Amino acid sequence: MSNSGAQHFLATAGAGGRDKTKQAFAEAVAGNARADLALSMRCGMVKQTAGSPREKALALHRRARELGLKRQYKDAEYLLREALKLDDKNRLLYASLGEVLEMMGKHEQAILAHIDALKLDPSNSQSLSYIGSYLKRLGQDEEAINYFAAAVQFDPNNATALARLIYLRRRSCDWTDLGNREKRIRVFRKTEVCIDPFSFLSMTDDPGLQKKFSVKVAQLEKTAADQCEFERPRAEGRKIRLGYFSNDFFDHATMFLMGRQLELHDRERFEIFIYDYGDPNQQEGRLRAEKAADVYRQVASLQNDDIARLAREDGLDIAIDLKGYTKGNRLNIFNNRLAPVHVSYLGYPGTTGMDEMDYLVADPHIIPESLRKYYSEKILYMPDCYQPNDDLREASGKRPTRADVGLPEDAFVFCSFNSPYKVSPDEFDVWMKLLDRVPGSVLWFYAPLEKTQKNILKEAKRRGIGPERIVFAGFAAQKDHLGRLALADVFLDAFAVNAHTTASDALWAGVPVVTKTGKQFAARVATSLVNAVGLPELAAPTTQQYQALALKLARDPDYLADVKARLKQGIETGPLYDTETFTRNFEALMEKALQRFNVGLKPDHLSLR
Repeated sequence: MSNSGAQHFLATAGAGGRDKTKQAFAEAVAGNARADLALSMRCGMVKQTAGSPREKALALHRRARELGLKRQYKDAEYLLREALKLDDKNRLLYASLGEVLEMMGKHEQAILAHIDALKLDPSNSQSLSYIGSYLKRLGQDEEAINYFAAAVQFDPNNATALARLIYLRRRSCDWTDLGNREKRIRVFRKTEVCIDPFSFLSMTDDPGLQKKFSVKVAQLEKTAADQCEFERPRAEGRKIRLGYFSNDFFDHATMFLMGRQLELHDRERFEIFIYDYGDPNQQEGRLRAEKAADVYRQVASLQNDDIARLAREDGLDIAIDLKGYTKGNRLNIFNNRLAPVHVSYLGYPGTTGMDEMDYLVADPHIIPESLRKYYSEKILYMPDCYQPNDDLREASGKRPTRADVGLPEDAFVFCSFNSPYKVSPDEFDVWMKLLDRVPGSVLWFYAPLEKTQKNILKEAKRRGIGPERIVFAGFAAQKDHLGRLALADVFLDAFAVNAHTTASDALWAGVPVVTKTGKQFAARVATSLVNAVGLPELAAPTTQQYQALALKLARDPDYLADVKARLKQGIETGPLYDTETFTRNFEALMEKALQRFNVGLKPDHLSLR
């Protein structure tokens, strides 16, 4: 789940659950009364002197939800069990208990709590959705799909279940739910429930809907925050302290992109703090981050409030979130004021919808002035491209041949190395038309799962394209992936969610990227990248022009050679892989944002031009 897992479900349960249920979860409660006074006081127990048992139970649930959002799971569990003693006919309590138990690692108890909630009302769409979400977080996609499908069958307007069902099926290029897409989108436009912003990115290119759901998640996951004041001016006579917050400090796309940036920060002017709330690991990406930081803190075991206090004690000037609504985020740490300036950067291509997030790093291609209204943050405009890249990246020394990866030696190779969930029937229709119009061409398609491969071959057959025209690629380590990319002739981008790291990888390998410029952040990333290498003509404004451009590259060898030559020049001399200049520009924007705070001004759109 992409937006704080159990935290999101505690939030949505608190917003929408009012159903009555029947039997308490007796086994989990037996032998564990948890009646000690100290724990009760720490939980902020609600007085039991007024109101009906149901009202008292709901008050306990509200308090448990607050504690769960702050990751005080032991206390939240205690309160939920106390609430069940008062109202053992409330499905909402079981669902919330299941979420808390899951986050505590008590998976067997968690699923029993979810199932007990379902037993009370077997056709309840919300209960089915909770179990599907639990299975989704465990990576049991097929089982989760069954529960989401049942939830939608019982309630076609269950927008949360519908969004997760579509997203999971799209991960294997199962487009069952996209046959009547406009009808589906109408459900999302009308709904007032919370939808996972990340899961929704690939559904439609609509920055307005993206903002709507980001704001809802931000509101539902909002926690009470400590009040604090920061003195002005900050950083006078000392280095500016930047704090990066993430759980992606390992061999992850974030570190592939910004590892070099961390190393190149000007240590005469900046101190770099890293707050890593991911699982401890010894991967190269994490070791590189730790070595690059002045202060590296492993904070996975700390509660949100404790991390916030630690950041303030460290005297951060700028706190930078690298996650947004991606998997395992703890974005609501930023409900607290960690530093005078809060910045959202790199990890999530969209708005956080948070009042507490001051700035979002972008560039003029990603968010032109006309699209600013779809972002709750003020924009920090990088002068060229918002995306950092590592100028020291290396491909594997052993480069494969086309035969090694199953590609025909003399074929024109279109490739798509986007994650399969990004691909929709819209772009796939175009790709199949290209194969039909370019004899002997093939599509080199990233599909590590057999199920994905079967679905793609089925969709190709529907469009008159035989299986010999599709060549599948599996997962490869970063250096090996960089080595194989050069075997392709043209990279075909997805529409609603572009290639990000994958696109800059392809350009670095000398492969032109054909993209279509959309409206939302995720649909404009590749446009920014091709502009940064001096090839703006590779970004088409319409689907028809996208198809025509790819066809021209495939049919006109001289034009393709010219584009590749200019791409090579753009990589060598342009800004995309000039990591040092990028880092200096990034630092200059951070200084301008901090300067506004120092002189008592509110955040505003800032650029270096």
